[in-house]
Amino acid sequence: AVVRSIRREDGRSFARTLSTSASDQESALQNAMLSSFQRWFEAYGGKLHSGISMVQTPSIGWGLTASRDVDVGERLILLPRVLQMTYSLQDRESTSSSDQTTAELDRGPDTPLYLKGLIAKVPDELWSVRLGLALLHERALGGKSPFFQYISLLPAMHRGLPLFFGPEAVDALQYLPLVVQVKRRSRFLIDFSSGPLKDVTAGKDGETETVPFDGYSVGADALGWAFACASSRAFRVAGEGKPAAMLPLIDVANHSFEASAEVRAAVGEGPGAIEMVASRPLRAGDEVTLNYGNLSNDHFLLDYGFVPQGINKHDTASLRWDVGYLEAAREVAGLAQVPFAAGTEPWQSAMLSQLGLDEDPEVLVTRDERQPVDARLLAGIRVLYASGPEDFSGGGSGEALQPLRHGALLESTLDRTKEAYALRTAQAALALALGNFPTTLKEDETKLEELTAELAKLSGVGDALEKENLALAVKFRKGKKEVISRAMKAIDERLRVVLAS
Repeated sequence: AVVRSIRREDGRSFARTLSTSASDQESALQNAMLSSFQRWFEAYGGKLHSGISMVQTPSIGWGLTASRDVDVGERLILLPRVLQMTYSLQDRESTSSSDQTTAELDRGPDTPLYLKGLIAKVPDELWSVRLGLALLHERALGGKSPFFQYISLLPAMHRGLPLFFGPEAVDALQYLPLVVQVKRRSRFLIDFSSGPLKDVTAGKDGETETVPFDGYSVGADALGWAFACASSRAFRVAGEGKPAAMLPLIDVANHSFEASAEVRAAVGEGPGAIEMVASRPLRAGDEVTLNYGNLSNDHFLLDYGFVPQGINKHDTASLRWDVGYLEAAREVAGLAQVPFAAGTEPWQSAMLSQLGLDEDPEVLVTRDERQPVDARLLAGIRVLYASGPEDFSGGGSGEALQPLRHGALLESTLDRTKEAYALRTAQAALALALGNFPTTLKEDETKLEELTAELAKLSGVGDALEKENLALAVKFRKGKKEVISRAMKAIDERLRVVLAS
């Protein structure tokens, strides 16, 4: 590959990596767009550290890299409020002078009335759709938008997002909780596009009538593109519940749990200004990374289109509390004849109610070896095996009736026999969950090897994209099985300790 850089006299640079097959015309166009972006960024007060460059590589796409050593605490990027793309549902006139400083931090420039109306119809949990609508408004303005140069560099296609997977790749996920979310998002985009988005009409902002999206027709494909841009690039700099923002150049930084930079308010640089600073020393050639959050692979794949390299200790697998399912697990564990009250006793019903398993039946399996399953699941199983409160350590005291006290894996609150029953039931429940996947871990490993070999031979973008999505789906489901398998191992180790006591 060839690295092409644009460098000013002051040393500040933006770099782009192009394949050697790129034509001179393509290279010239790409460099012209990058140069235009640089001029725009600096004209509006943005600042980039002289030792940081924006690069593009075939393996990770866009990224930020240190071109020389940088000390911890040094500012890498300064982004004034005017360079942050967001929206506002407030009217400037409605904000009191005492609230003015706070308001400037969580709202964007004046938002057209029609856009406010559309955004208000989007549920809070789909905050990235809200920001996506603002992005579509700016894109429709073309050169009239103050963010034109930034939008011109946004990807036309979002690789890796399940929202754009074909049926084969969606099926290959083999994980119902994620598939449900993908289908729910897809259905919302279709319904919103054929409903509120289609029916939107012009609105008056003062004496000016604003034509929605500058007269352009916006459909499900455009909304999906904007939603993907927002979900994969936006930051909640104003806090939860406030409008998110797209942060030019900062959003180029890739993810790492061992991040080398962090984003924070830029004190003394004007209302709403933010900065990215080095959180550890950088050496020449180091990538500048941000921690997108201690998230499960569901969030990384659904919103960002990738599964983190290596082991994600924050990944989880989802199960549901269901007594019928536990009865099936008891069959698998050979415990069908062992007394199991199934929550019929009043004291059991009261304790299960305190655990909230009826209102929130989702229980998570984690990579935490000390507590690999939701404490509520273990507590619930132990409650169902106890013949009365007196079975728990502490007898029938008030402490024994605190259900979450019985949820720790490494603390047995039942006698040796019943504790073994509870652990075997939990382990069998995990075995059933693992058996619900159509493929095994070993088959997934083989499939990944096959897809990797096939991708190495493909040159067409379309064919490669389909294989990439399949490989991503297999990698994702493999991670879920590893989480469950590790939890089974941790419970087995605890069971051995209990039986040996």
